[in-house]
Amino acid sequence: MQFRDPTAHDGTRDAMAESRVLVRPFLKLALCATVAFGAGYSAWEAGLMGTRAEPEPGPIVTHITRHEAHRPADQAVAVTVRPNDTLDAIFRRLKLSLEDLAVLRTLPGVRQSLDYLRPGDIIKLNQLNGSLTALERRVNDRQTLSVARQPGGDLAAQIVENALDIRPTPLHAEITTSLFRTVNDAGGSDAVAAQLAEVFRYDIDFAQELQAGDTFTIVVEKVYRDGHYLHDGDILAAEFVNNGKTYRALRFTTADGHSDYYTPEGKSLKKAFLRAPVEFSRISSGFGLRWHPILNRMGTHKGIDYAAPSGTPVRAAGDGKVTFRGVQNGYGNVIVLNHSGDVQTLYGHMARFGAGMAVGRHVHQGELIGYVGMTGLATGPHLHYEYRVHGEHRNPSGIKAIATEPLAGEAKVAFEAHAKSLLAELDNARATKLAAR
Repeated sequence: MQFRDPTAHDGTRDAMAESRVLVRPFLKLALCATVAFGAGYSAWEAGLMGTRAEPEPGPIVTHITRHEAHRPADQAVAVTVRPNDTLDAIFRRLKLSLEDLAVLRTLPGVRQSLDYLRPGDIIKLNQLNGSLTALERRVNDRQTLSVARQPGGDLAAQIVENALDIRPTPLHAEITTSLFRTVNDAGGSDAVAAQLAEVFRYDIDFAQELQAGDTFTIVVEKVYRDGHYLHDGDILAAEFVNNGKTYRALRFTTADGHSDYYTPEGKSLKKAFLRAPVEFSRISSGFGLRWHPILNRMGTHKGIDYAAPSGTPVRAAGDGKVTFRGVQNGYGNVIVLNHSGDVQTLYGHMARFGAGMAVGRHVHQGELIGYVGMTGLATGPHLHYEYRVHGEHRNPSGIKAIATEPLAGEAKVAFEAHAKSLLAELDNARATKLAAR
């Protein structure tokens, strides 16, 4: 092995040494230029900053991380309630926290406002990574439920009152076909037609006595929100001319908050008994002698038969007490009510009874007691209705209506002031509509 002398000179070492000698001046020049540029930039920046106003000192934030500063915004979704939908099903469908749902249901007023969902309702939700941050649901026309997550992390709920615009609107028309068709043609809804029949149900049997040429004039509430029509409201005043006889009704709310309809003189339109326990039906068999269609013999028909589709609601003709509920001879499913004055009413051939109808139950006039059917000896769906006084059968259509007590005292004074403006609106509505014809 041969060892090289470190002090020996050869061509390679001489070339490297020569290169270092040539490069060194350029390195020094680059270093000086860098230092000079840095000093100059610092001086320029200091001068520039000196011309700016000093910023106001702000709070020191130490808890926001780079990740939190760029946290994504909440995601908003509007859910349309499906048939048979529940809040639990909606939360699962959207993959929202079921723990939040449990907390939500414990908030005051929330459970009542959310557990009853109607198909077509809209529920607005905001969520972040599956956690509920806000919820909004319109409970009714006047109220909206609003739920929001607070800075501390808890959910809080409140009911927000919606501003409604209620506009009294006049309608006038002459009956040409059905009540419903005529009201709709005049600018009202089915709800207004049903309400009109309800107002005068003690004086007019709309199934039997309505005829072409009858007229009505009403002032009804039209309900708007944010300029958009929602629905028709209450009838404030009404006039109905039936077979040449004029009936008038004015809506009035007493001091205790009870609303009802009265004549212009302050007498309640409510009577002790309804003209008919089934709305918009027809009499298929009257009171008296008739040929029985099943027994094939003549006999006395001790009531009135009202033909109506199966399932049509049957309502109590007056306040009373259930004394019989069950099957009775050829009448099939029967309910018998006892009323004051030793008056009794019977309702037969019903398909089924109303909920809670049991012997001893007190019912109010107009309360649902059952549904039209054809149980017992019946050739088609109808209601057999009887009216008895002291056990003696009377013709229900010939019973004289018994009026309730009229307004008196302070209520009468308040009604008279209220009635004056309503009657003026009613007269003006009729005059305006007639002049436009």
